[in-house]
Amino acid sequence: MATLSSYITDVQRLLHDANSVFWSTTELTDYINQARERVVRDTGCLRIIQSTYTPVSADGNVAAPWNAGDTVTAGQYVFSGIFVYKVITGGVLPSTVPPYPYGNQAYPPSTPFYVGSIQLQYDSPCEVINFSALPQGIQTLDVLNLNLYWGNSRIPLRYLPWTNFNAQLRYWQNYVGRPVCFSVYGQSQIYIGPIPDQSYAIDLDTVMLPTALTSSAPNATDPINDPYNVPVAYYAAYKAKFKEQSYGEAEIFKQQYDKQVNSVLSSVFTRRIPDAYSNPY
Repeated sequence: MATLSSYITDVQRLLHDANSVFWSTTELTDYINQARERVVRDTGCLRIIQSTYTPVSADGNVAAPWNAGDTVTAGQYVFSGIFVYKVITGGVLPSTVPPYPYGNQAYPPSTPFYVGSIQLQYDSPCEVINFSALPQGIQTLDVLNLNLYWGNSRIPLRYLPWTNFNAQLRYWQNYVGRPVCFSVYGQSQIYIGPIPDQSYAIDLDTVMLPTALTSSAPNATDPINDPYNVPVAYYAAYKAKFKEQSYGEAEIFKQQYDKQVNSVLSSVFTRRIPDAYSNPY
């Protein structure tokens, strides 16, 4: 198991600087943390299943469905149709719900409004889950799979690239139902479609950026396990040499890093043995 102390020792040996004459341990710590992030980006090795609900508000609060007769309080979130709203003034939900967009009214109101005695403020679309709303927040780097719980079933949603998803599942603004597909938009948003017609529990298979190792806990175990932690020292050495403007040596360390990453990926994935009794078709 790698620790910050063991990483620093490895990098110092590669740099022939065991006594920290040219690079301080503080500087090497920065390079090591940058290298750990680079390894995760290149290999996707740090994966975590995160559980949440949809729809959720922009900041991760679970939204309750709009049920006439339910009592809501200020600060609570509710969803109706295709939008999530924040309750500004509480009360009993009426049978009249906020209208869907229609005609030229394609977007929700930007200021608080009343439905009966309840005052609401538009929060976000029901189809969007922000990375910041997930349990691990913006440490989430990518979403690989998404499972939706429906009764006793755990349903894997199909993935579509954004352009296809936008064309096939976002044509009708009022298209709601059980989600069957998802897409990742930009750096920090997940879109699901159709727009959820009720509250669903979901699991997300995600790649996570590692939490930085710090000098206050130099012996804390890195969650990046062997063999994925092997390339870290080479990338940190590359950063150190690049900063020194020793570009030739920096390039050698970068090439070694690439070779180590490829070696790790080959050694891991070539050892997968399929079930001998499964049907590949």
